[in-house]
Amino acid sequence: MVVGLTGNFGSGKSTVLEFFNQLGAKTIDSDQFVAEIYASDEAFKEALRQKFGPEVFDADGGVIRKKLGKIAFTSSEKLAWLEGELHPRVNKIRQNLIKQDPQALWVVEIPLLFEKNLEKEVEYSITVISNYSLRVDRLKNRGFSPEVVAARNSKQLPQARKASRANFVILNDGSIEFLKMQVMHLYRQLQSAQA
Repeated sequence: MVVGLTGNFGSGKSTVLEFFNQLGAKTIDSDQFVAEIYASDEAFKEALRQKFGPEVFDADGGVIRKKLGKIAFTSSEKLAWLEGELHPRVNKIRQNLIKQDPQALWVVEIPLLFEKNLEKEVEYSITVISNYSLRVDRLKNRGFSPEVVAARNSKQLPQARKASRANFVILNDGSIEFLKMQVMHLYRQLQSAQA
């Protein structure tokens, strides 16, 4: 069974994914694969250099992701180009991993699950929702300015739309214990559905 996990920027998807992992689900963190592609996919890095120039690279040839993000999120054309390069690579990695253990319960974090109409690739979908000001605070602690959060948020479907399209909704406005309790309850439901 493949379950897609989504939510807007700063909603707490990674924490939810980690809880599923602790409970025994096989999990895929798309951001981790994106980081690996940025670090080691030379063809991708060369395409980036051609599109954005040397200013998005540091002295060691590493991609400065925050700088690149700032540029990409101010231009629909540049963002579409970047997503067009990244998403097929991430999808291929994800599909190959799932093929290795097709009987497992997989929870796959896909930030743009609904925006890219990928729900047909999963059996169930989960949206993590959280109050906007809480998301801004969380992301501020990770070094993102309110302006960057607003820019990224504007490129995603509104939370309410994602929640209405999802099979399950997890609310991340309370304590970490409340969040974990919701994940445990949902994990048991998914196990029952899989049986």
